[in-house]
Amino acid sequence: MGKYVRIAETQEIPESKMKVFKVEDHEICVVNAEGEFYAFENRCPHMGYPLYLGSLHGKVLTCGFHYAKFDVTTGKSVGAVTSEPLKMHQIKIHDSLILVRLQNK
Repeated sequence: MGKYVRIAETQEIPESKMKVFKVEDHEICVVNAEGEFYAFENRCPHMGYPLYLGSLHGKVLTCGFHYAKFDVTTGKSVGAVTSEPLKMHQIKIHDSLILVRLQNK
C-alpha cells in the first residue's frame, strides 16, 4: 500500500526544476513540469544513474548518463535507450505542501 509523507513546499521547486529528497529508504526526485508536480525514484531504470543530474525540458526528463528519456507525467520511456519506465510515486498537494506516497521497495 504505502503512506503519504510531507516532502516539500511547492515554492521550493520552481517551474522546470527538480529536487531530490531522502525520505526513509527512498531517494525521491520531484519535478515541477509546467506547473504540475511529479515524483519518482531518483534512479534511471536503465543503469541506475541519479536522474537529478539530467535535464528537464517541458515534461521530458533526460538522464545525464546514456540520455534515456522519460515522460514525467506517466514515467514511460520515450526514447530508444530503454523501455523500462520510471518508478513513479503518487503525489498530492495540500495547501502549499507536497505529499508523496511512499511505496514498499
